[in-house]
Amino acid sequence: MIRENETILELCKFLHPNAAKLEEQTAAPLDYPYILGQLLFHRMGAAGYAVLKRCGLLGRVNREFRNTLKTIYDSGVEKTGSFLRALEGTREIWDAADFPYALLKGAYLAGLYPVGLRTSNDIDVLIRPGDITALSGLLKDAGFRQGHIRNGVFTPAARSEIISSRMNRGETTPFIKRVNMPGMEYLELDVNFSLGFKPDRETGVVEAMLEASRPNLPGGLRTLSLPDFFLHLCAHLFKEATVFRWVEMGRDLSLYKFCDLYLLIDRFLDASLSREIQRRAESLDLLKECYYALLYTRQLFGMEKRELDRLIAAIRPDDRRFLKQVVDPAGGRLYAYDMAFTEWIFCSKRREHLHEVRDGRQKDE
Repeated sequence: MIRENETILELCKFLHPNAAKLEEQTAAPLDYPYILGQLLFHRMGAAGYAVLKRCGLLGRVNREFRNTLKTIYDSGVEKTGSFLRALEGTREIWDAADFPYALLKGAYLAGLYPVGLRTSNDIDVLIRPGDITALSGLLKDAGFRQGHIRNGVFTPAARSEIISSRMNRGETTPFIKRVNMPGMEYLELDVNFSLGFKPDRETGVVEAMLEASRPNLPGGLRTLSLPDFFLHLCAHLFKEATVFRWVEMGRDLSLYKFCDLYLLIDRFLDASLSREIQRRAESLDLLKECYYALLYTRQLFGMEKRELDRLIAAIRPDDRRFLKQVVDPAGGRLYAYDMAFTEWIFCSKRREHLHEVRDGRQKDE
């Protein structure tokens, strides 16, 4: 792995940065434009700034690099404050809901990270398909409209798009409301009634996760139980990382998604939670997804935690060829790559490094 990529990974370790290693890495010339581009692309610029500041190394790096990271960090602090206030502003909607729901991803994570390090552009919520009409009514009464923000301007969605999204995408067209907060002119709310994985067991998984949801957010707002929150992150990370169309779009891999798991593992993973994640992964048929996400999170962040090692070993599948494979469901094709994952995640042209697999043979990790 090149020195720049090693430096990037060190700058992402905001919980336990290695000051001595970073001091050594920044003592020699580095390609700072490359490092900056990768940090911003992976939404880790604010974390990079926080790590350099905590380690007392801001004066050791290129000035333009440092100033850009500070701008990203300051913007993140402002935006996080606005997002949390906007989330609180939706409480009346959820208090009025007479159906189960669970707020996902950033709604929970933004409050766990140090302020500014995990921004969120929208609120994601999981509901049952049969509750879409009821929630849509509550959102419209609260001033939300369905559409998109294009060039900073709200564009209403056509009725045909609203219907198509509900029928084909497992989520509604976004609900948007102008809130005019610092760093957040609009608040977007994405209604999910499908998890986008395990389609043959989709209804059962959604029902099971909603049934186990907990009021773990400020003000009693509900999110997934901690084991399900882990698994939801793992499954979505895996789906995007291993599906061909996401690779084609260049949206298959991002360090911030692994960073979410890095935070949760460090803060919460103990023997009891480890056993519950394993049990839940087995019952929901998400062992492969969980293994992929946890294995590569450990690798990227150099995590040394006994319970993480135990969990990874416990769910380790016999056939691990999927770790370096990408599937094209629409075309009925299977692809693979040969480089190490720490190189793959930084590769800017991953599509060009995929080769079609015809006999299923591929190296294990």
